[in-house]
Amino acid sequence: MADEFYLAGDFSGIQRFVLRVKTAGKAQAKRLRARSFFLQLLEHATLSILRTRFTLREEDVLVQGGGGFLVRLRAATDDTEFDRLATDLQDMLWQECGGQMQVSLGWAATPTAARAELERRKRMPGGGVLQREGAWDLERLSQPPLGKPCQVCGDFPGTRMLDDEDGKVLHCRTCVETRRIGQDLTRHEWIRVGAGELRVLGVAFELLPSKAPGAWRVGRWVPRDPNVGNPLTFEDLSRRSRGDSRLAVLKADVDDMGRRVGEVAASDPSYRRLQGFSSALHTFFGDRIRELLKEHWPLIYTLYAGGDDLLLVGPWDVTFDFASALEAAFRAGPAASHGGLTLSAGIALTPYRVPIRHAVERAEELLDQAKAWPGKNRCATLGGDWTWDQHREVVADGKMIADAVAGDVPRGLLLRLLQLAEASPDGNLQAARWSYQVARNVPRSGKEVTRFRDWAHRVVGHLDERNDQRTTESVASLRYALLATRDSAGGSYA
Repeated sequence: MADEFYLAGDFSGIQRFVLRVKTAGKAQAKRLRARSFFLQLLEHATLSILRTRFTLREEDVLVQGGGGFLVRLRAATDDTEFDRLATDLQDMLWQECGGQMQVSLGWAATPTAARAELERRKRMPGGGVLQREGAWDLERLSQPPLGKPCQVCGDFPGTRMLDDEDGKVLHCRTCVETRRIGQDLTRHEWIRVGAGELRVLGVAFELLPSKAPGAWRVGRWVPRDPNVGNPLTFEDLSRRSRGDSRLAVLKADVDDMGRRVGEVAASDPSYRRLQGFSSALHTFFGDRIRELLKEHWPLIYTLYAGGDDLLLVGPWDVTFDFASALEAAFRAGPAASHGGLTLSAGIALTPYRVPIRHAVERAEELLDQAKAWPGKNRCATLGGDWTWDQHREVVADGKMIADAVAGDVPRGLLLRLLQLAEASPDGNLQAARWSYQVARNVPRSGKEVTRFRDWAHRVVGHLDERNDQRTTESVASLRYALLATRDSAGGSYA
């Protein structure tokens, strides 16, 4: 037994739970909003339970957000109490999420040791619930007959037929509740632990229309129709794109977060720096992002934002611009106050008719691609990855090319140039054919035409020098312009 322990917690299966929405019904945005909000409440509910069991104080919450936490417990505690807590939390989560999510806890006398123990226990998900006295609990491992499954999630028996945009749709108890939450979230901006009807892990929460003692702001932004005030659907958002009616899913997070947490914790035995570090990130991803969206980017939808990462969806061209603004705001905010922090992102495109989870999976793959480079601090999309300065250049060139097509440059030329740039590398031949196509098809006068010719001339140099990275960026700009000058949606996500 020790007088002071550090407890680290982590929820896994988050993305699987949030995106477990089938194609039935057009209310994807509402359902995803509710499930994402449920995850935010998981952390608050867990900390509320810890406050009750261990008299946890606010200054002892060292890290919070992003599906995890690290707290300091000053009361005398032994392994039995921690084991009981882990089992109780997992059992409640099992009941509410049907095994889709797991919670893992690690405890030790130092934060570093607690996080190491957490990583060990994460390799045994659900062990406290699925095992009993050292053996598997066969009753827990089996589920009751599903009967007619829910048409929204497919995980639980359907219990109620509810009106949906696609007609009558069979909902399970969980999807009925998340549907109600999704509707309530459009009318309330604040929430607190209280006596409300919403319960997570047995903790009651109360949604409020205005700020009240003990309440915190719901860190979500929901785009609305400026004329009638109704929330916009994913279809509405895609229709507001330039050219092709597509959505873009943006997934971003802080690079090397685990290493940075360890460095900050080791630099200050009082852990005040760690608290400030965690608070700065939590405030940026929870509050600052919402402010940016509300004030400057109202067409972008928050699927998730908190801790050290975010997941957003919006019109494809608007999202490309926002990605640059996001990185600039991060550099001027948390990165400026905690030197050396960088951000990476992946952006995937999708038609609104395709379940958004597919684009999220692709955005995650692109994020991993961006982080594979030494130094990270990159964005991956449109078939390549690059630094943030290069991302701004790719988008600016794409807009310029699209404007040239709106003038006198034929759109078909872009397709021929794209084919040339993507052909097997042969610098001299590619450059010669590229120059020929531009000389033959592009007029010699006009402001936008002149800018296009200057850009095309630079690309000739990249092809001649076999500069693969710059060629990749030029290809991305052509793809951007083709999307921006397309009249109708089509194809699959990319």
